[in-house]
Amino acid sequence: MIGRALNGRYELGEILGVGGMATVYRGVDRQLGRPVAVKVLNGGLADDPRFAERFTLEAQHAAILVHPRIVTVFDSGVDQGFPYIVMELVHGRPLSHLIAESGVLPVERAVGIASAVLEALEAAHGQDLVHRDIKPGNIMITADGGVKVVDFGIARAGSSAGNLTQTAAVVGTANYLSPEQATASALDGRADLYAVGCVLMEMLTGAPPFTADTPVAIAFKHVSEYPVPVSVRRPDIPPALDAAILRLLAKNPADRPNDAGRARAELLGAVPGGAAADRTSELLGAATQLLPPVTPPPGFPQAAPAQPYVENNRTSLLPSLPSMDRAEAYEDREPARDRNPMLLAGIGAAVLAVIVAVAAFALTGGGSQARKSPAAAPAASSAPAASAEPSASPSAAPSPTASASASPSAGAKANPAGQIAQLRAAVAQTDVHRERDRQEDLLRVLDEATRDVAARRNDAAADALKDAQRIVADLSKKRAVDKGTASAWQNKLGSLINTLRDGND
Repeated sequence: MIGRALNGRYELGEILGVGGMATVYRGVDRQLGRPVAVKVLNGGLADDPRFAERFTLEAQHAAILVHPRIVTVFDSGVDQGFPYIVMELVHGRPLSHLIAESGVLPVERAVGIASAVLEALEAAHGQDLVHRDIKPGNIMITADGGVKVVDFGIARAGSSAGNLTQTAAVVGTANYLSPEQATASALDGRADLYAVGCVLMEMLTGAPPFTADTPVAIAFKHVSEYPVPVSVRRPDIPPALDAAILRLLAKNPADRPNDAGRARAELLGAVPGGAAADRTSELLGAATQLLPPVTPPPGFPQAAPAQPYVENNRTSLLPSLPSMDRAEAYEDREPARDRNPMLLAGIGAAVLAVIVAVAAFALTGGGSQARKSPAAAPAASSAPAASAEPSASPSAAPSPTASASASPSAGAKANPAGQIAQLRAAVAQTDVHRERDRQEDLLRVLDEATRDVAARRNDAAADALKDAQRIVADLSKKRAVDKGTASAWQNKLGSLINTLRDGND
């Protein structure tokens, strides 16, 4: 395609990026003499009416959105059977490149980027459009540090009776898929807010909330598991920001902010300092320094030519998970007594692997063994979840003696969601002999408390933790856990309950 002029007007140059549906070229508009980006549907997909329809809808949707945070669409057409879209040429790179290069981003920059994306979504939602595929690959970071959202290819009009997602398939990217998308349920703009929460967590920790070997397994986790608070991996996160991210990642859309504007206000309010009228630009500007070019000395090796960007987390068709009524999907349910304990052990393994090192330290109260390796906590806070998994081992579980020495104040300065996640990790790793059902009950109750904390329902969270205390007492009575471990857990739960009650005063 390089060198070809689509309909005699748009001359294609180098490839800028390759995605699951299309390839983006640097181009020139011969008629107006300006540089443009030209997105061409990949060969073979143009013959599939589903993809051709999505491509056409992308042009139509983006054309009605005029906003500085959204890439502008100039034109669209078909040349010899190849649909194409002509857009403004953004001088920058995808956020996914920045994350891959940096690992984790500073808090201010990550919140600034998320806030800018929410500005774009506020404009889109105002036109009754749900993007449905917010991810780092669809967020462009410009050369001057700005942010632009791209790819409205699977966006859907909220009031449209028909949509591109059928009950047999889900269109999206598994790592950033909201629970309602994964089950092909009715959705609105709050599905995009969930995706922003996933992206923000990835910017701050280097990994999205859930990972697994297959897209379907990841989608299942979005529906069935609760995310580990960011503070477990990044202790420098302000508690208010930690809670705001968990709100975005709430399973029930009703527990998320009502709209993009409110979500943006919560994120900006969670970052200390600054009184500028435009806090988003302030945060982005503070994190971006424009430096003059440096002339390399004679004989300095030339940089390799830039390679086209290839999107790894590609938009794809996924089978939908079993559909559930909203009440059934999100209401609290009585614990199941007949579940397979091996299945329970598998569910949540990825989450536990990430937080095991931090949990061991927190629940030992900073014992002598933990003090021997002070670098362990920073490493856990900056490494992606995938790289943290191999380092987890059964030996990281707190010993009964160490657990008994845990002080209720050991994690007092941490936020409640982080403390609950640390306690959950210790509970999940403890051998409870033949009381696996009660262990499952305890884990379920701790998950409920985490959800309530994220939704700012402190009284409900405290009540759930009281239920957890009763279960721990029962486990101790049945000698499923030793007295030292049970005492440490009870102290931790009591401290958490007091913290939550004090937060309501």
